[in-house]
Amino acid sequence: MRISDSIFNTSYLSNLNTIKSNVTTLQNQLATGNKIQQPSDSPSGTSELLNWNSQLDQMSTYSSNIDSATSFVADTTNTMQSIQDEITTDLTQLTSVNSATVSGTDLTNYANKINQSIQTILDLANSQSDGKYVFGGTDINSAPYSLSPGNNSVGVNTDVSGSQLIRTSQNVLQKINMSGSEVFGTILSQNGNIDPTTTVGSTVSDQSSVYDTAGTKYTFKTNYTKTAADTFSMTYDIVDGSGNTILSQPPASKTFVFNSTNGTLQTVNGQAPAPIQINLPSNNIYFTFDPTGVTENSGTSSLSTSANQNMDIFNTLIAVRNNLQSGTKPTSAQIQAITDFNNRLLDNIAKAGNNTNQLSNSKTLLTNQQTQLQSMIGNVQSVDVAKTVTDLQNQQNVLQDIYHVAAMVSSNSLLNYL
Repeated sequence: MRISDSIFNTSYLSNLNTIKSNVTTLQNQLATGNKIQQPSDSPSGTSELLNWNSQLDQMSTYSSNIDSATSFVADTTNTMQSIQDEITTDLTQLTSVNSATVSGTDLTNYANKINQSIQTILDLANSQSDGKYVFGGTDINSAPYSLSPGNNSVGVNTDVSGSQLIRTSQNVLQKINMSGSEVFGTILSQNGNIDPTTTVGSTVSDQSSVYDTAGTKYTFKTNYTKTAADTFSMTYDIVDGSGNTILSQPPASKTFVFNSTNGTLQTVNGQAPAPIQINLPSNNIYFTFDPTGVTENSGTSSLSTSANQNMDIFNTLIAVRNNLQSGTKPTSAQIQAITDFNNRLLDNIAKAGNNTNQLSNSKTLLTNQQTQLQSMIGNVQSVDVAKTVTDLQNQQNVLQDIYHVAAMVSSNSLLNYL
């Protein structure tokens, strides 16, 4: 078969373009360090890189969440530790107060020390971490606690309940805060059982004691009235020693729906069950009512409510201070209330420590996953420099050979073949 000049020229140009394209590709790979310059270079590799880079972006967000949360939890832990140190000092002082040799002016001096401690603990309760109030619950922008104008009570300025959650992975949300309700607040936990055979219209009731900041006792009443299968209307009231309600108007009823299979509380007003904040500033009553322990199962209907404390630490210390100023030593009940708070505070410090450990473990796992992904990306995308330099040199040599052959052929004429 005779090879025409046209065939030769076409083949030559095709090979020349291929080699020049290879040289350009190799040069770009060396310049950028990337094997894949455009999707067409490797459609499957491009798809993998897009997926892996998306995962890395998510992990970067999770890592940033953990770093910020770790600082927040550390500040919370340090603040609780400072409060615990202050409470320990108070307990030591109050133990000394009960010594038989202490009286008169000495009691006034101890009252002044307790007063200073109240202010210190209040300042710590309003601590911030990076501009966020650590004990504000989900309200991180408002100071949660304040001293009344007469310095005779500490009130709650906002809803200090609620959990702050961060995402540490695609499927994991972690709680990072210790709410004011958990650390300082009074929590009434209701437990017990309601018989599902209770007839519609019947009511199951319970009551327990609550206290204002001055220690005055009130009665907290709850009623569960059945409205349909597994459904109850819950109402509550707070009455004084004479049986008169102190609520300006009855609170709206809440619809409790129980799981018909296992009897657990399923929803409250269509939402996931959660503690209810009860805040009556005009009466200086602040507490959290947690009914999530109530179940619906066959058997006798019986409810019980217990409180983690009668009075919060602030107002217990205020009562102690006022008594000392009037020449009265603290009672054993007051000392016990402060001791109980100290024990709960130690438990909360331990919980915060667990949060720190969980964050640390999540960070380690995340770092390992990021390293693995980066290695996989490198295997697909990163250039082997030594091999690429060798390939580039080979392609450039071939290109020079093509130019050389072309020069030799193009310089011949018809006389060379006669």
